[in-house]
Amino acid sequence: MPSTPDPSTNEAPDLDVPAESVLLRTIYKQSGVKVADIAKASGLSVSAIHIAFNGFRYRDGVAKVAVPPDRTLVKLGAVLGVEPAALREVGRDRAAELLAEVGESDETLSATFGSDAEAKAHAAGRVGLARQVLAAFSSEELRAELMRRTAAEDDARDTAEAGARSGSHRQESALRAGDQGLQES
Repeated sequence: MPSTPDPSTNEAPDLDVPAESVLLRTIYKQSGVKVADIAKASGLSVSAIHIAFNGFRYRDGVAKVAVPPDRTLVKLGAVLGVEPAALREVGRDRAAELLAEVGESDETLSATFGSDAEAKAHAAGRVGLARQVLAAFSSEELRAELMRRTAAEDDARDTAEAGARSGSHRQESALRAGDQGLQES
């Protein structure tokens, strides 16, 4: 039986690696997140993640191109924060649509994950990722960011309420004008 080359080299001589694998690998390297944490968050196995990132797998000691399926792209994209437009750019329109749906609503998790256990593993993994990200910041930085976001939310709410009030004032004025017109008749 031929020996399997060391997959940690991530070299695939003479293979045309899928563009989506190059995209995922680039974003993964920039994220600094561990593959084990991605596996927990996505519900995918570590080996499936490596195959998706590398764009090839070994069969009988020979490297062969492996195009990641849409579900794998969606799960990894959701965890790594891949934009649907980036998937469209590499020709994965269906995966981009699914990823956009996941971003829009938590109700689509049932379409993304095959079981409740998989969805729970995803949620637990996201908690682990959040802890890892939060550990990189000081308490003071987190307080400042929370205050900034709270202030921005308050400003947006005040603006929306002011717009709603001015809209209702216009309606009241129109109703009064209509009532006066009826009384004069």
